[in-house]
Amino acid sequence: MSAPADSAPPDAPERPEGVGADAIRAEPASRRPRPRLTGTGRALLVGAVSVIFVAATAGHVALLSIGTLMLALLVAAWLTTRNAARAVDTLELWLDTPEGATRTREAPVTLRVRLVQRGRRPLRDVELAVRLAGGPAPRALFDAPPGAEGDLDFQVTFPRAGHWRVHGLELTASGLFDLARARRYRPAELPINIRPRRRPAAEVAPLLARRGATRDRSGRHIAGRAGSGLELRELREYVPGDPLKTVAWKATARRRRPLVRAFEEETVRRMQLVVDIGPAMRAGPRGRTPLDRAIDLCATIAEQAVHDRIGLTTFDHRIYGHLRPAGGREHLQRQLHHLMDLARVVDEDLTEIDDAELLARVGAFLEAQSGAAVRRTGPDPWQPRIARTLVDPLGELYDVGALFAAVTAYLAAERDRGHRALFAKNRPAKETLSARLRLFCALRGLPIPYRLSGPLDAFETGLVDALAPTLRPGGADRILLFSDLRGLEPGGPAARALRLTRARKKELLVVALGPEPPRSDQIATVRAAHGRLVHLPPG
Repeated sequence: MSAPADSAPPDAPERPEGVGADAIRAEPASRRPRPRLTGTGRALLVGAVSVIFVAATAGHVALLSIGTLMLALLVAAWLTTRNAARAVDTLELWLDTPEGATRTREAPVTLRVRLVQRGRRPLRDVELAVRLAGGPAPRALFDAPPGAEGDLDFQVTFPRAGHWRVHGLELTASGLFDLARARRYRPAELPINIRPRRRPAAEVAPLLARRGATRDRSGRHIAGRAGSGLELRELREYVPGDPLKTVAWKATARRRRPLVRAFEEETVRRMQLVVDIGPAMRAGPRGRTPLDRAIDLCATIAEQAVHDRIGLTTFDHRIYGHLRPAGGREHLQRQLHHLMDLARVVDEDLTEIDDAELLARVGAFLEAQSGAAVRRTGPDPWQPRIARTLVDPLGELYDVGALFAAVTAYLAAERDRGHRALFAKNRPAKETLSARLRLFCALRGLPIPYRLSGPLDAFETGLVDALAPTLRPGGADRILLFSDLRGLEPGGPAARALRLTRARKKELLVVALGPEPPRSDQIATVRAAHGRLVHLPPG
């Protein structure tokens, strides 16, 4: 990449006012890593030492001179790398996203890095990488002469909807012949919210299955049954029990038999979206998993039917989140935020990480981001000597008390910044430290791997719990289940819960999102509940 374009900057650069913009300051001298040899440099060092050893043993002067020149070349490369690293330390950087940037998954988002070179030495072939939480780091090479200012734009594509976060920038300076390199990391927090992708209307229309036309912008629809609305449906024969106010007296006089008016009933659709978020739904390439497809479909349905009553339930072996059917823009935003939160599940019973590894991950992050002294300098005085040899060595690297204090201080500040929804979620953990570390990971964008397996009856138990609120009186009239149906067995509790929807006069639509079509027994289970089955493989 070419050097940043020069411009006429002010005498002192000002911090950008964009949302999430953060100035990146130079690291203290104590935290600056020293230059390190690359693979080529290490091979040259081994070769030089071997040549000098053979030359000294055999007394070969020419061979000794060659080995000495090889070592001199390595020293020169190390010195040039150190000088380039010092020049990198004079850079002033800002990270920001331009206004109007697209924030939809699989659509390019522009990340802009503003550079100001305050040093007197020119920078050549400096590599700049944007460190993202759980995503690939985009990289670029640039040159910066003394006094240059400009912007570097990175086109980043986020494959998955969710709350992403940029942690900082990593600068890599190379020395002579790329034999040594020095890396500088500059922390910079920048949250980026990536919304689900809007699916085509032709794909969502069969799932909505409208039974009439929209009456007005309040979201009411004409149902195909008689009621007390205002639209006249038909004139029919009088049936004993019909109220007298529905009698069409003029039509009765003309036809000389009792006729009544039948009106269309005005109803508001009440749908409940039930989404399986288990490990099978997360299998596949990032951005093309069944769960990604389900998130896009649910978000599109919620946006198109914003004036109706739409609810959302997510489950694994238990209910992860539940929103009752409601309407309005505020409820739509809650649904979208919940769908985006599915990419940062940190609950202990839904993730595959132990407390020692979690402690080490948070400790390494705090050291890199803020330079906090959380590493243990000696053995844990609270652990018996025999127990120290049995515990995970990752848990012995960091001071638990210092980590707890740093994480607690951050969480106290984040509660005041509007993250109360994350604090209110049910995140079961065995102890307070583990719960706070997991909440810290959710807020700072530290990915935690989702569990790979679980109980054999996880799907059965979770689906029964997810359908229970909908089957109660006053629940939704229509249920849309998004799952790969892996774990649905005929005659099991989940099959009985699906048949119960028929007894409660609920309309059932099952959207199978797995790569393989549903089995014949699964199709029979859905039909037994008078439900409709649609297979939408990921693609």
